[in-house]
Amino acid sequence: MAWTPRTLADALNSIAELDIDIENNESSLIIKMNDYGD
Repeated sequence: MAWTPRTLADALNSIAELDIDIENNESSLIIKMNDYGD
């Protein structure tokens, strides 16, 4: 399976334990992981 940035973001977003914000537009894909341990 070839990973593209979008499929990687979708796979990470499907994991409930991770607190991830995803911003996606025509020119960029930003994946922010918010793991503060609280």
